[in-house]
Amino acid sequence: MRTNGASSKRWRKKGHSSSKKLPFQCNINLSHNEDKHVTYNSDRMGGASSTSLFCNNEESFSKKKDTCQIVSSNGSRTRKLLIRSMMALFKQGQTVVLVDEDETQLAETIESENKLAECMKDATIYYPSRDDPESVEICYSDINCLAPEGFLTSPIMNFYIRYLRLQISPSNKATCDYHFFNTFFYKKLKQAVSYKGSDKESFFLKFRRWWKGVNIFQKAYVFIPIHEDLHWSLVIICVPDKADELGPIILHLDSLGLHSSKSVFGDIRSYLREEWSYMNQEVAPADLPIADKIWKHLPRRIDEKKIEVPQQKNEYDCGLFVLFFMERFIEEAPARLKKKDLAMFGKRWFRPEQASGLRAKIQKLLSNEFHKANEDRQCLEFSPSLPGDASS
Repeated sequence: MRTNGASSKRWRKKGHSSSKKLPFQCNINLSHNEDKHVTYNSDRMGGASSTSLFCNNEESFSKKKDTCQIVSSNGSRTRKLLIRSMMALFKQGQTVVLVDEDETQLAETIESENKLAECMKDATIYYPSRDDPESVEICYSDINCLAPEGFLTSPIMNFYIRYLRLQISPSNKATCDYHFFNTFFYKKLKQAVSYKGSDKESFFLKFRRWWKGVNIFQKAYVFIPIHEDLHWSLVIICVPDKADELGPIILHLDSLGLHSSKSVFGDIRSYLREEWSYMNQEVAPADLPIADKIWKHLPRRIDEKKIEVPQQKNEYDCGLFVLFFMERFIEEAPARLKKKDLAMFGKRWFRPEQASGLRAKIQKLLSNEFHKANEDRQCLEFSPSLPGDASS
């Protein structure tokens, strides 16, 4: 937390940012005076009183660790704000003193979170479990990219993609017709389709291990996240119903319009052509949800659509938008896309703040996963030895 005079102007500027734009900041009033007194006004959050943070003056900052005191607060939402604020202070090495005895629970919560951060700082978890062949490896330090204004990294992207997959009910046949590639796939795809060696066919066969046992053309939707030039965008390959007599439709969704849709379409089209060449020798058209006459000439029947979508209002939420594109699409898309269904997109498809809000949700999900991992570890450490155990 910045409390010196030099950065107070920057504080005011950030203080105006809506909590919808920056999920880790609350919509509060910030005021500074000569005594470095920062007041959190809880009236706008439904609280009956305000909560104050009293910090040392500038001279104290240069001599010893920062010390702050928190005066009483009311309301659960204010508590959540304080917990986040206090965790930030802990990470900066500042000492926090709670003045009101009623805030014992808050102190315990902060202490618990701080202990978790300390004991799990070098920890690694596997989501959803180590036994899952497609589990995602996440280090505790990976959570750092979920801080305000952080750029999402591949481990966090792949964690939430895996989470979305697990939310799809296996009892719903329609939603099972999805396939999700991880964030590393597109780079491999580009290498495969641009390979010019004499062994191009065998090279592509090795590349097919990425979707071993999956017939891409039988899926209704295939999701491919793209990361290039420090930016994320999304491709959705749609395979319409056989009765519509349409070929695959490639959709490109970009919340900043930074990636070249033409280049992306060229890569995905080449990929589908190569896969068609292979599958055309392996499967009968009757086994595919594509009309026979379309399948026969499929390389010429691939359609492309650059989709108009809500645009992010900053430079760092592109990963969140890609994840929200997936989540929203899964909620609203029909079993098989028809051309008329493209009308669901547009700049008003959802509010940009909804996508930005995933930052807090993902952090909470990961915090719960690391809490569970920590509890399991403690159970193993302190569980009594069984009779006959060599350690007894």
